[in-house]
Amino acid sequence: MAKTAVIHIASSRRCAGVLSRLAYRHAKAKGIDVVPLVVQAGLSIDVIEDPTATLGVINQIKFVELVAEVLGDKLLGFHLAGGVDFREMGLLYYVAASADTLGDALRRVERYVKIQNDGVRLRVSKGKSLRIGLHYAGVPRHIDVHQIGAIIAFLVRGLRHLTGRSLHPTTVRVMHRITGDVNALARFLDSDIETETGVDEIELPAASWHLPIVSADPHLHRLCVQNCEAALARREQKSRPLTVKVANTIAALLPHGQARADLVAASLGISPRTLTRRLASEGSSFAAILEEMRSALANRYLADDATPISQIAWLLGYAEIGAFTRAFHRWTGMAPSAARAQRQQSAGSSFR
Repeated sequence: MAKTAVIHIASSRRCAGVLSRLAYRHAKAKGIDVVPLVVQAGLSIDVIEDPTATLGVINQIKFVELVAEVLGDKLLGFHLAGGVDFREMGLLYYVAASADTLGDALRRVERYVKIQNDGVRLRVSKGKSLRIGLHYAGVPRHIDVHQIGAIIAFLVRGLRHLTGRSLHPTTVRVMHRITGDVNALARFLDSDIETETGVDEIELPAASWHLPIVSADPHLHRLCVQNCEAALARREQKSRPLTVKVANTIAALLPHGQARADLVAASLGISPRTLTRRLASEGSSFAAILEEMRSALANRYLADDATPISQIAWLLGYAEIGAFTRAFHRWTGMAPSAARAQRQQSAGSSFR
């Protein structure tokens, strides 16, 4: 039941599809037959090739994941950001590029990012450092690896592009476990990388806030703000369903063995009884969401041959490997080791 509810919620979120089109062009350039991948992701070639068409956020996440799997690129999202022409971002780019300072540009992106991707929110804070936090709205964070990587890389590249300076983030934090080469990613972003942190965040020196934008234009900026405000006004504002809030809270608590209904309820500022009642009204339950998340994450972790099954059990919040093995057998009818061996055999056959 939870899986159906999560997919239904996520499918209502739309995006401009820039990342999907980058992945599409990249895969074609590599000689990949992209048509089956497009179809499997619930998209169509006509939609992908139409730069004015919007896509479902969940479809974009799935399509880029499929391309990454075929190419064997565990850092595809980060890599794709290196090939973007920022003008493809449309109004969101121009409202930032015409701002006066980097702080002004970030405030505009924070407010208007939903025009580009309705499943993503930015939170910008300035104190001893400048922090750009990324949060998913109406989309379960645990299903995504590559879109979030692309957004982080888009932002790092974009900050450098807007200021004309080689800005170096002090730290980039990623909520999920990165199975690719973290050292190569650190060199690519020119930043320290922290993974499994419970947050997606870029941290910069506080002084970055005041850096001037090289293409500042007050007249263009005023027009862009007017158009962005009009675009926001046209959007039907919907509150984030509780099912997705619970899923995203669980994702941060799982590796610490704290994915319990009482702790999740406390994190969301409601009582366990209210949590149960409201989830039931959405056709879901805490146990069902937890089960679906563990099943989905188990398959992702098993795809990385370097991750021991004992560590996967820990990442999923199991106190001992036997509990994970029994749960995995219940989901799939086989042991985790057998599923990994089957996947390896299938991957080997596809490259013969």
